[in-house]
Order: sequence, then structure tokens, then C-alpha cells
Amino acid sequence: MTDPYSTLARFYDQLIEADYHEWVEYLLALASRFRHAPDRVLDLGCGTGSLSIALAKRGCSLTGVDFSEEMLAAARHKAQALGCDISFLAGDMRSLDLPGQQFDTVISGCDVLNYLTSEDDLLAAFRTVHKLLAPGGLWLFDLNSDYKLREIYGNESYADLQDDFGYFWDNAYDEAEDICTMDLTFFVQVGENLYERRTERHRQKLWTPQEIGEYCLATGFSLLACYDFLSFGPIVEDSEKWQFVIKKI
Repeated sequence: MTDPYSTLARFYDQLIEADYHEWVEYLLALASRFRHAPDRVLDLGCGTGSLSIALAKRGCSLTGVDFSEEMLAAARHKAQALGCDISFLAGDMRSLDLPGQQFDTVISGCDVLNYLTSEDDLLAAFRTVHKLLAPGGLWLFDLNSDYKLREIYGNESYADLQDDFGYFWDNAYDEAEDICTMDLTFFVQVGENLYERRTERHRQKLWTPQEIGEYCLATGFSLLACYDFLSFGPIVEDSEKWQFVIKKI
């Protein structure tokens, strides 16, 4: 069993279907809705850097931080190929320290906070962001919903076969802990007719909008909005992702 994204990083952009242009337009519209214009942006949990790059192309100054060296390597490669001047750093959102740097906007896309599976970890991340945000700054993040974690991921299994790799994705949802454990087993081509088996484990915890509101109050934030992802509508029973807008008080 290897660390999350140690193998997935290589295939992440191939497997994740996302329109990052639409996504960035949505984030900018969210900010505008609350009379905020992102300038110095921290992409906390930047992954392979797609949102960072799209925001940089819109004129923002970006710093990307991620826990996975493999994801950061992919992000640096993409940014360099596209001529984007972005600083990508390795760091843990629970303890990140960037002396002398402060940001007016923090983004955390792709359900980054679901990977924090204890209250202490989530509170530590909130305190980290509060330290790094300028007064009045916004933190825009999304979370996988209860419907997605319980019903779509749940106890389901998936599989796919590509030209140079295949994978099995097996899930188990713990109702007592509200944690979905996902084991991804890859078969990666390493030679002619030769494949290597690699397995990594991902764990995501359900955090409800009510809990997010409570953690905001405990750490000096104000919860401005929670929307059905990629919309300005309220969350509904079958919302797969929730989009949050919180402000440093």
C-alpha cells in the first residue's frame, strides 16, 4: 500500500473530467458576488496545478501547495510547458508556514478538505488559512457531499482499462465514522507485455455545512455561502459537491 496520489498523479489529468476554464470562471464569479477581486492567490491542495494555471492566465499571482510530491512534479511540468510563472511548494495544510507571505484569496478545489479525517486536522487547516489570509480575505473550497460519499462512492467498486494501464477502485463507507475508504489498485505498464501492480489508499470524511459553520465560528471566519457546486443555487438532496465561501473576520 502506497501513499495517496503516488501512482494516481501520473494518470490524474487523464482520468479527471473537469472543465477548468468553467471552474475558474465560477470561482471568479463567486468572489465578485461578494465584492472581492482575487489578486494574490494561494491554491492549497493544488494537485497537478490546473486551477492554479487557469487563474494565473486570468492575471492572478499564484502560489500552489500540495502534500504530494508526485502531484507537484506534474504541476511544475505543466506550468513550465505553458510558460506560467507559478511557485509550487510541498506543504501540509495543517501546519503550513510561509513567512512574510499573505494572500487575499485561498482556494482549495477537488474536495481537498475531505481528506482531513479528524476534527483536530480540520481545525488545524482552518487556523493555517486564517494565518495566511489578509483581513477580509476569502477562502473558496468545495467538499464532497453526503450523497456522493454515501451513495456514489459508498460501498461501490469501479474498474477501467486504458492503453497503458488499468485500475480497480474499491470503496467501503463507515457509517459510524462517516469515512469512505477507497483502495485504488493500478496495473501500470513497465515493459512490453509487463505490468506492475500498485495499490494506494484514499480516505475521505464527510463534513456537513453545519459543521463547517461551527468551525468558522471557532477560528475567526464567517460563512458567507454554501452552494450547489458550479451554481449559485442552494444545496439539494442529490448535490454531489458543496461550494463554500468563507471570509476572514
